[in-house]
Amino acid sequence: MKMKKIDTRKVQILKLIIEEYIQTGEITGSKSLLKKYDLQVSSATIRNDMAALEKMGLIFQPYNSAGRLPTTRGLRVFVDYLMEQMPWVFLEAEQAVVERAVDARLDDTLYLLVSRLMKITNEITFACIPSLGANYYLGISNFLEKNTLSLGSDVYNIIKVLENKHHFIDLLEGLDIGEKVSVFIGEENIFPDLESCTMVVKKINIEGKTGYLGILGSLKMDYAFNIAAMRNIL
Repeated sequence: MKMKKIDTRKVQILKLIIEEYIQTGEITGSKSLLKKYDLQVSSATIRNDMAALEKMGLIFQPYNSAGRLPTTRGLRVFVDYLMEQMPWVFLEAEQAVVERAVDARLDDTLYLLVSRLMKITNEITFACIPSLGANYYLGISNFLEKNTLSLGSDVYNIIKVLENKHHFIDLLEGLDIGEKVSVFIGEENIFPDLESCTMVVKKINIEGKTGYLGILGSLKMDYAFNIAAMRNIL
C-alpha cells in the first residue's frame, strides 16, 4: 500500500510512530503522541487512526500494551514515502568523491567510497564489483556497538554473511536493485541471517565496471539520512 492512499493525519501518525521507534526502540501510544506533539486532535481520534493503521498491517500492538510498533510493511511504506518526497539536500561536499578518485586504481576507489560512506552514516558500508570478485566493507565495530544488545548472537551471523564474499555477491545479484537507491527491509533480504537488518543499496559504475554500493544496518536505522547519503555519494 502506497503512502498516498492513506489520509494525511494517518500518514503523520505512522511517521511519528516510526520515528519514535527509530530513536528509542520503544512502543508509542496515543497519550505519549499527544503529550509530545501538537496534533490538535483528541486521544480517541489518535486511537482510531492507530487502529486503522494496524488493520492495514503497518503497525502492531505487542503484548498487552496500549502502544504500537511499526511492522516491516510499515517501515516499507515509510521508506517509499521518503524515496518519493525527500529533497536532495544532503552531503554536497561528497559529490566530488569521483573527481578526486578518477586517477586512482579501482580498488582504491571502492575503498574510498566505502570509507567515506561509513564515516557519514556510522553503519556497515560495502562496495563490490562482481565481475572482478572485489568486495570491501567497513563499519563492523560500529554495528556491534549499536546492535549487540538488541540483536544478541544474531549480529555474528550477519557478519558471517559479509565475510563470505562470494555468497554476499550472489545475494546482491539476486536482489532487484535498480539504477536508483533500493531499500530491502527485514525479510525482503534473501538470506534469513539478514532478516533483522535493512540494506540500502544502488548500482554503481566505476571505470566501466558495474557494481554495488550499500549500507547495512538495523531496522531502526536513520532511513532519511542514509537514503540521502546513498543518493549523493556517487
